[in-house]
Amino acid sequence: MKGFLQAISFLTILPLRQITLLEDKQLARSMAFFPAVGLLIGLMLSSGYYLFSLILPKPLVIWLIIGLLAFLTRCLHLDGFADMIDGLASGGSKERILEVMRDSRIGSFGVFSLIFLIGTKYLALNQIPAPSIYSSLILMTVLGRNSMVLVCYRSPYAREGNGLGKLFTESLGYREVISSSLITLAIMIFILGIKGIWLFLMISLFSIGYRFYFIKRLGGVTGDILGASNELAELLSIIFLLIIK
Repeated sequence: MKGFLQAISFLTILPLRQITLLEDKQLARSMAFFPAVGLLIGLMLSSGYYLFSLILPKPLVIWLIIGLLAFLTRCLHLDGFADMIDGLASGGSKERILEVMRDSRIGSFGVFSLIFLIGTKYLALNQIPAPSIYSSLILMTVLGRNSMVLVCYRSPYAREGNGLGKLFTESLGYREVISSSLITLAIMIFILGIKGIWLFLMISLFSIGYRFYFIKRLGGVTGDILGASNELAELLSIIFLLIIK
């Protein structure tokens, strides 16, 4: 329960437990509960969708739900996604890319990437039939958080020195990865049946390929790269749902 509360505090705006950088192993172990937190977020989004849809049309409700997701997660993963795109767009050496990614200011590529990402999420969700929106919101938030766990596992930390991402990459163990994956797979099968296994495998393959790309390109991953994997996995989940349903 302690790890679950810590995962909620880290991944959401809900201040259930104080996070300290001294709890590196404990914080990494909380990643076993990342998909469970994704389930919680998905349920809150589904509840919000139901309430908003009582008085508002579907397109506007979806837009509000995307905003609610950003609010609940403190835009943590969106910020990482924009930083990652800015870094990759800068080109140059590994050091140059990591330097740009560390910069708190957002560049033009980062702004465009956020507009494109959010816009594509909106358009994809708007194509899903209203009765399936509830399950789709849960599936994408669960798969997105499990993706971060898969990307993090046994990945070197790309930067020199310390950082929040380093706490995860150095202390995450195989037990947490197995627990996270089993929770995710169970949710997929419960909601989609056999199709849930295919969706799980597709997002897992994306996560593994994404991980290997950054290990080859930058020698490892950072907190921004982990956050960006969540955003991309969420988007791909919605797109795959449109394909397999």
